[in-house]
Amino acid sequence: MLSAIVITKNEEDNISRCLKSLSFADEIIVVDSGSTDNTTSLAKQHGAKVFHNKWVGYGPQKNFAAQKASGDWLLYIDADEEAPPALAKSIRSAVNNNMSDNTYNFYWLKIVTVFLGKPLSRLYGHNPRLFKKNDGGWTDAAVHEQVITSDNYIIKLGDTKSGLLETPLLHHSHKTISSYIKKMHHYTSLDADQMHLTQQHRSGKKVTPTFILPLKLSIKQFIKLLVYKRGILNGIPGIIWCSLSAYYEYEMATKYLKLSK
Repeated sequence: MLSAIVITKNEEDNISRCLKSLSFADEIIVVDSGSTDNTTSLAKQHGAKVFHNKWVGYGPQKNFAAQKASGDWLLYIDADEEAPPALAKSIRSAVNNNMSDNTYNFYWLKIVTVFLGKPLSRLYGHNPRLFKKNDGGWTDAAVHEQVITSDNYIIKLGDTKSGLLETPLLHHSHKTISSYIKKMHHYTSLDADQMHLTQQHRSGKKVTPTFILPLKLSIKQFIKLLVYKRGILNGIPGIIWCSLSAYYEYEMATKYLKLSK
């Protein structure tokens, strides 16, 4: 049995598209942390089982949702994401064929962002979103939570414990640049706090609080996305996304330096 899990707060603009795309799941679990719009009523209209839980952090909120799920397989989808039919077919195949020797108990999904109305096909990322309920859960990090196995191993892309589904999951990002920047300010603060706590960048690499760090990280990010990942081939939306991602690194590192003082 496959349970799809969505955590929400004020997602009335996205929730219907998301839940419609999850109709292939055996059940849909929505855990809401205090929406003041029509998110929960829309979720119920689409047949989701809706639960309420005060916000406890991304990982803990997902773990709470897992406790409410009946399926032995769990699929985690954000409210602003959509599982196209081809991906739905791949997920069902992975779940149904799990008894063969060539399958895994953890799967990564390829995530393609839709920005300013265009899929950024070159600037995709990966995230572990599908796994067996009894085999793992989420860490309690304030941001960029990770999947950890029941024997305390953090799942890594390309390891022997997890597989990859190549059919993309669509992430419908902000329709305007200003809405992206508004949300970015919140996440850079979370990332800066995490860096200050662990002395590590969100990539896992160690950081040193030097005055050139913001410039160093932003330039590195811009070149990585625009040139090495060929974001320039996604046209104007791709170039803007690379620029915003570079600024994200700059703002995050600047906040980190202030905390370090």
